[in-house]
Amino acid sequence: MAFSRVARSGLRRTGGTFGSYSNEGDVVLCEGVSIHRNPLPSLQNAKAARDFSYISSFRKIDHLNMQSRGIRVTPQYQSATAERIVEESESEFDEPRYPGLEATKPGEKPRVVVLGTGWAACRFMKGLDTRIYDIVCVSPRNHMVFTPLLASTCVGTLEFRSVVEPVNRIQSALATSPNSYFYMASCFSVDTDKHEVYCETISNGGLPHEPYQFKVAYDKLVIAAGSEPLTFGIKGVQEHAFFLREVNHAQEIRKKLLLNLMLSENPGISEEEKKRLLHCVVIGGGPTGVEFSGELSDFIMRDVRDRYTHVKDYVKVTLIEANEILSSFDVSLRQYATNHLTKSGVGLMRGVVKEVHPKNIVLNDGTNVPYGLLVWSTGVGPSQFVKSLDLPKAPWWKDWY
Repeated sequence: MAFSRVARSGLRRTGGTFGSYSNEGDVVLCEGVSIHRNPLPSLQNAKAARDFSYISSFRKIDHLNMQSRGIRVTPQYQSATAERIVEESESEFDEPRYPGLEATKPGEKPRVVVLGTGWAACRFMKGLDTRIYDIVCVSPRNHMVFTPLLASTCVGTLEFRSVVEPVNRIQSALATSPNSYFYMASCFSVDTDKHEVYCETISNGGLPHEPYQFKVAYDKLVIAAGSEPLTFGIKGVQEHAFFLREVNHAQEIRKKLLLNLMLSENPGISEEEKKRLLHCVVIGGGPTGVEFSGELSDFIMRDVRDRYTHVKDYVKVTLIEANEILSSFDVSLRQYATNHLTKSGVGLMRGVVKEVHPKNIVLNDGTNVPYGLLVWSTGVGPSQFVKSLDLPKAPWWKDWY
């Protein structure tokens, strides 16, 4: 369609046409083309005047070339000007064009692009000399999260603002330097030949395109885009479990926990359903899982027993781990954590999750464990973005696929 429109437009301007034609007064009927008035001299008049000079502006069409481009043709001649217009119009759409920051010019400070706002990215930006470099940070979040304290925010021991730090406080140049920027977006591609990264905003927010994409040229690139929770491909984990990696995860966990406490007090709720609603299951006995289980047990003993006295005896916390909890720590620390959790009322269970359902999980040995809140904390692995990069990786990275 685009080929036809451009070609017809060019032909109207140049006097050329596609197809054989016949003259009916001052109207030329073109085979395969709409009717145009006076696009060419009348054949009858041309014969009378024996002037066929206008034919020199046409040349023979290469049918094989046209057909190879998927175009059905019947004409014998084509306007050279029209063909040039078509070729130029097609070349404009060979590659998508993105707005954004172009490459730095000679004499300008080199631009360092940092992907991510986690521990590594923020430590790097904090130590970068902004008198020598400009910084552009691209991340879907504008703050760093102190992850060891996230578990405390789930139960109100700490407020969410206590565990975050804005990146423009960590590196003030992002807010004050004229050529340093923070972009709230996710990087989806890197072109190492052109030295460009391609990004997409996390929310359109009324921007002219959906999704809104842009590019950033770099002189040096730091990829610190973080990791993703490992689910081991277990069915139902993504749909029904909560992770504990971001502030919004902690907010959702707190909301779900309080909602279950209030729902369990409604009249008509069976004993079995109350036990399910108030059963908090944590999968994974690493530092995050152990810390969250401990915080949850403290919350139950100090707050739930005073504020939800009608259902306090139904609240239960279970930590499920395939091996020993805190297996990477010293034996004495593992034993201390085990004793402390047991005294706090946390049930420890060994098992491997087979699949997750909306109201229960099934272990490999067939054990069925009902739950009201399920928190998944079985470690982290490389993100899909990092996996997709055609860059050298550590020898062991394939083990995380």
